[in-house]
Amino acid sequence: MLRGICMLEFSEREKIPEAWDIYKRHTLSNSIINSMVIRDDELTLVMQKNGEIPITENYGYGLYYHDCRYLSGFLMRLMDMPPTRVLSSDVKGFRSTLMVTNPELKDCTGTTVAKETLLGTIDTVITGCIRHSQTIRNFNTFPVTLNLTFEFDADFADMFTVRGIAPPTSGEVLPTRFDGKNLYLSYEGEDKHRRNTIIAFDPLPVRVEGKKCTFELKINPRGSQTVNLEISVEDIEPGQEPGRPVRNPDQQMNQIMSSYIAALEYCDNIPTSNNIFNSILVRSLADLNMMRMSFNGEVFLSAGVPWYDTLFGRDSIISALQLLPFEAELAKSTLLVNAKFQSDRSDDWRDQDPGKMLHELRQGELANLNLIPHTPYYGTVDSTPLFLILLIEYVNWTGNIELVRQLEGNVDRALEWIDVYANMEGNGFAYYAVKSPLGIYNQGWKDSPDSISRSDGTLAKQPIAVAEVQGYVYMAKRRLAPLFRQLGRESDAARLEKEAVELKERFNREFWIKDRQFFAQALDAEGVCDVISSNPAQCLWTGIIDQKYVKYLVDRIFRDDMFTEWGIRTLSSKEQRYNPLGYHNGTVWPHDNAIIAMGLKKYGFINEMSLLFTGIYEVARMFEDYRLPECFSGLTRSEYGIPVKYPIACSPQAWASGTIPFMLTASLGITPDALNNRLIINKPHLPPWLDNVQFNNVKVGNTLTDLNFRKVECETLVNVSKKSGDINVLIEY
Repeated sequence: MLRGICMLEFSEREKIPEAWDIYKRHTLSNSIINSMVIRDDELTLVMQKNGEIPITENYGYGLYYHDCRYLSGFLMRLMDMPPTRVLSSDVKGFRSTLMVTNPELKDCTGTTVAKETLLGTIDTVITGCIRHSQTIRNFNTFPVTLNLTFEFDADFADMFTVRGIAPPTSGEVLPTRFDGKNLYLSYEGEDKHRRNTIIAFDPLPVRVEGKKCTFELKINPRGSQTVNLEISVEDIEPGQEPGRPVRNPDQQMNQIMSSYIAALEYCDNIPTSNNIFNSILVRSLADLNMMRMSFNGEVFLSAGVPWYDTLFGRDSIISALQLLPFEAELAKSTLLVNAKFQSDRSDDWRDQDPGKMLHELRQGELANLNLIPHTPYYGTVDSTPLFLILLIEYVNWTGNIELVRQLEGNVDRALEWIDVYANMEGNGFAYYAVKSPLGIYNQGWKDSPDSISRSDGTLAKQPIAVAEVQGYVYMAKRRLAPLFRQLGRESDAARLEKEAVELKERFNREFWIKDRQFFAQALDAEGVCDVISSNPAQCLWTGIIDQKYVKYLVDRIFRDDMFTEWGIRTLSSKEQRYNPLGYHNGTVWPHDNAIIAMGLKKYGFINEMSLLFTGIYEVARMFEDYRLPECFSGLTRSEYGIPVKYPIACSPQAWASGTIPFMLTASLGITPDALNNRLIINKPHLPPWLDNVQFNNVKVGNTLTDLNFRKVECETLVNVSKKSGDINVLIEY
């Protein structure tokens, strides 16, 4: 995701075309379309399929920690020749496996070694550091003596510099140093942080020349030799004593393995009749587990690798919502970490207002120098109502009303921000307008500079009120009311209900475009942004769409200009700004489609929901390792037959990984009501490719329920196969 070109000045609208040119150049120059990714907590390694990080034209490849690239080059050579890749995989999330063989070469003795007679196995694991193990086996009938060379580089570039939207700082890359045991690549930042990449070897190299380290391997027939590397990173703050923390990699590995086993247990709880779908679900939940990060002990999901591998308010909240039926505690910790960063002041530099939830937190050199406002940055209009929605949904699943009491002050401040600061035009809608000279121009989830427009192609003028955010606010107020009653706040509950009713009436009057029989993408300073887009379709999920308009909206989003047969485009192919590879102007976003699918289900459009679920499922089948990227092109299925990749899509990306679990929840019709000790199954409908789903250990409050969904002709029937605790299971066909 390119979040609005944060380093570009948008206080004057005439600068947008120039910004967009830079955005397009960035898109073309940062392709990571065929990458391998492994990560754990705050360490992320992005490699090419051959396990390398190219030293030149390295795009977004690298080893990252705290928004800094600690490795910008990592090459492997056998007798100065690149090995030939025969297999590579990163499916385990924290580990990659690579198998290579040799081209024809002469070894150190001058002996000719025929191609494909050596086999290398390369295992790379993240356990608080990078542990790289390379074993070479000799299948010749004679011994070979080989030079294995590694070349490293580290530019220590800030992530915003890697992305091409900020110049380098005046920090200094220091001379490479080898102390006889470890190789040190070091950087003295302009922020006075000393950053080190430290590489330890076992065995020691026979020769170190700058950043090149050479090992001499003498391998007998049918024998093998192994070289191990351990790559650690340090970020030493001013005044802090150097010294790496004591680390037990084996203990950390056990912890990582335990987390993945727990994630896969969710899949064991949901066996289905479709083995491919089972594999897609495993991939989705494993990726979500890989995306976990923590801040002061509170766990949340990173937004996406590599560009957005940090805390984003909107992304962390939506992905936690998607995962609620499988794990509620992640939602609680996500709420707590977002509440910790809720604004208590006004600050134009960071687009900050009292009560507002954060957009993005950065910890790199540019942030430390306050050259970017992401410390954190608050340029988002939707994180605040989404925070309230996640809290509501968490309580529906757990019945933990105490968390509402704990966060009551945060809730009140969030509501005040919606009613006072977001209500810029005084008409009850939630607007945004950038104040920071380095802020994001568009502050909904479609946050690229040209994502909000009119049918004549002109861009929206601030302040802007996007359609889906009005739905989020409506949903938050309407569904907070019962929780306020639980707290004894009857008058506040009644006020919220009244405001929700008024907002719904006002939205359906002001956003409806009669001559297009559709809802506006947004209102702006000059009126209505009348393009046909996916924004209003998300409003189905929130319930703000008046029943009399629903059929028009649903019909429109499934016409050929919106529905690609894989999914619903962000923008109609008939609009002036449509581009099938336009970031928010024609691509298909899995999470967007998942939210729309949930809305279709709520309004009773079961077949349309199933059609959308089917399209996204078939996309996941075709992407490598069944991993959904954040978005893919808006080219039609009938024309191309396969989904076309978007060049710089984050992969994995949290809310894309949450798409399949969320769509499954919609399909099964599972609705929790823990406060009233109920579990409602509303109009379950399995798609044509799924005959049976066994959903075990559905936890609502403190009770566990096993549910079996099976297709009988055109109907989906439900059987409660086991129930622990006294919960009312209501099945509505």
